[in-house]
Amino acid sequence: MSQIRLMDSDPDRARRTAEALMRALEASGEVVATNMSEPVPNRRGAGARVYLEVLLLEPRSRPVEEEVTLERTDAPQTGPVRGALPRGRRAIQR
Repeated sequence: MSQIRLMDSDPDRARRTAEALMRALEASGEVVATNMSEPVPNRRGAGARVYLEVLLLEPRSRPVEEEVTLERTDAPQTGPVRGALPRGRRAIQR
């Protein structure tokens, strides 16, 4: 699963931006955005980070097309037809 990190100097704006981004991603129909975190304070300086997880929706598998091989009965045969070889008789040596 992919993750997006949003950072802003204003924690409330970071949260609102993440909510807007989640709505936009969900509207696309190609991804699902989940697990938005609460704003996490930055380690250095003011502001906050917000994380979202994004899952790419794989397209539904297409129906498998069956391959069909047809033999024509009206086409001339391309070579002599050989019958099966006679069954071999092997002498058992002791």
